[in-house]
Formats: sequence, structure tokens, C-alpha cells
Amino acid sequence: MEELYQKGIELWENAEQIMKHDKISSSEARRQMISYQKQAVECWQQAAEQGYAKAQYQLGHYYYHYGRNNNKNKKAFEWYSKAAEQGYALAQYEMGFLYTYGLGVPMNRKMSYYWYEKAAEGGVASAAGILGDRYSEDKSPNYKKAILWYTRALELGYPSSAEHKIGWCYEKLGDYDHAVEWYVKGAEKGIGDTAYHLAELYETGAGVPKDLKKAIECYRLSAKLGFPDADLWLKENGV
Repeated sequence: MEELYQKGIELWENAEQIMKHDKISSSEARRQMISYQKQAVECWQQAAEQGYAKAQYQLGHYYYHYGRNNNKNKKAFEWYSKAAEQGYALAQYEMGFLYTYGLGVPMNRKMSYYWYEKAAEGGVASAAGILGDRYSEDKSPNYKKAILWYTRALELGYPSSAEHKIGWCYEKLGDYDHAVEWYVKGAEKGIGDTAYHLAELYETGAGVPKDLKKAIECYRLSAKLGFPDADLWLKENGV
């Protein structure tokens, strides 16, 4: 089945090369591109019908992004769900997305959480990041769960500013020692707004000993990292 799947990938890449280089300027190029795409889908269909999860996921991706009828989201859900049930993490992530926005399936918050958790457990960093956002931004936030998922996201290589978000969750819990620890990590990583927020804490003494010298250092770091509010603060305060 892997061979069929890979053949489909190669055919689709051939179609993309035509689009990239010829920009389907001629009718012949367009016909060739469509032929490659059709053959690719046929390969994935064959493999998917025999239970190959990667091909099932690829069909779901195809229908969601390239489907041309009103049932495209339902078809995407159909194939993503088959791959997801087999434990294919990328398909589980897409299931979380479809349930979140009610695409091809009725909106279901509980099921979106379920599939995002499965995807995160399977190593999808963005799924863990989304769960962190959900738990921290909910009407009834659960900051402890948010911290767990943001931490997992970092372990999986999440590229976003999870350090800042973890610090913010600790701050909301009133744990300023851990909040500052994570804000410092974020600032050292080069996250400008994290350095700015840390500066605010030192300037006002909110949860930490007031320390204007440290505040100025953090404002300068934030400005160096390109955060405009920090640059404005330094100018307004003549620093």
C-alpha cells in the first residue's frame, strides 16, 4: 500500500510542477495537470479502500482542500475519520479541527477536545498548543491543564510563544515564582512581548519585588527584540 500511496504523491507533485513552471498557460498543460491529479487520487483511493491510513488521510486532505462539490467536507470527514480511528495523528488533528468548526459534521466541542488530545498524544505539537489555548481562554479557565498542554507542546517543538503563555497561566494562578521563571525563559528565547511583560512586573512590583533596574533591562531587551511598546516606554521615560 505504501507503494500506491507514494505513487500518488509523485503524481501530485508532477501536477504541482506543471502549475509552478507552466502556470497552466496552455490547454495541453492544463489537461496534463488534471490527468496527474486524477491518477494521484485514484492511487490514494485504492490504498485507502484497503485500509491504508496514510492514504485515507491524504484523501481527506484532498477532499477538504480541492473538493468541488457541496459534500467535500463530508467526504473529508469520512476519510479523516477512518485514518484517525487507526491512530494516525495528523488525521486526528484534522478531526479536532472539523468538530471545532462544524465542517462535514455537527459542531461538537467535546469531540474536538477528544481528537486534539489524541493528536497531541500522538506527537502533533500544534494540537497540544491548541488545547493549551482552549483551557486557558475558556469561560471557565483551567490554567493547570493549560500549563500541562503548553508544556507538552514545547516538548514536541511547538514554535509559538508557549513560554509566555505558561508564565501567564502561572500568574493567573497567583504563582509568581513560576510565572517569572517562564517569562525569563521566553525573554531568553527572544520573545519580545514576554520581556515586556516581565518588565511591567518589575516596574510595578506585581507579585515580585519592585526593581526598576531590572525593569529597564527587560524593557531594553524587549525593544531590542522589536516589541514597539517597549521602545515607546523607553522614549517616554527618557531611558
